Amino acid sequence: MPTDLFLRNIASSLGGAGQFSMGQRRGRTVTTAVTTPTVGGTNIQVTATAGGQALTFFSEPLTEGVTISGTITPNLRGLESANTVNAGFAVLIERADNAGVALQTLVTRQIVGAELGTAEAARTTSLTPTSRTFSAGDRIRLTVSLINVGTMAGGSVTMHYNGAAAAASGDNYIRFTETFVTDDIQDVSPFEIKGSNAYYG
Repeated sequence: MPTDLFLRNIASSLGGAGQFSMGQRRGRTVTTAVTTPTVGGTNIQVTATAGGQALTFFSEPLTEGVTISGTITPNLRGLESANTVNAGFAVLIERADNAGVALQTLVTRQIVGAELGTAEAARTTSLTPTSRTFSAGDRIRLTVSLINVGTMAGGSVTMHYNGAAAAASGDNYIRFTETFVTDDIQDVSPFEIKGSNAYYG
């Protein structure tokens, strides 16, 4: 069964500046990350606000070892301020240790789909990783950046993430072929807690 890691607007347990979580549960409220492209740019890491803190997304530690070798499918949603910006999203996916330090490259930086448009929409692609064996306690590290599609120009690019519903605004995730579990702390509402003697509405 595939495993989805959703880009969240909550801090990673690593606690560093710009280190956000990739969780196994969708978010609740769409968040935007606004990045300023540069004229002629080719590789600009996504930022929380225009000219602000660069963002990197981390899974929580894996509960057990797994070898990741199957197709990886990123699904990223966003827009550019004008068609002349000529920007798209790219991803770099790495194996990291428990402290978040990159150990091996799983997927080298690659573009995700086509150039962005001026209305929020999904961009996706299928990526073939280099087979990597993760140990219990390792993390998956994701860097999202802007890539030029033609010659990049000025303007802005907005990534929408932390969405609550599939195929809707902010539904950003990375899908792995393999089944694995992380030490993710789930932020569930009381009405979603179910048990043999529990009430749920």
